[in-house]
Amino acid sequence: MDPLQEAFVEEGAVQCGFCSPGMLMTGKALLAENPIPTEHEVRQAIAGNLCRCTGYVRIVNAILKASQASAAVGGE
Repeated sequence: MDPLQEAFVEEGAVQCGFCSPGMLMTGKALLAENPIPTEHEVRQAIAGNLCRCTGYVRIVNAILKASQASAAVGGE
């Protein structure tokens, strides 16, 4: 699995699945453009994706965790 996918599972960010594809694609694009985003930048990036489970905190945490993991191994 991609580190972002692993972070989504570890952080419990995959809930009903309605928003997961869009959140993962948005998160991956954000990390490709900005490997170490702030929480505010993550929230801005995912603003166009609606989560029906109101799981934004877990999603934001997962994206931030993936960015930290990527930074720890020197990026992709």
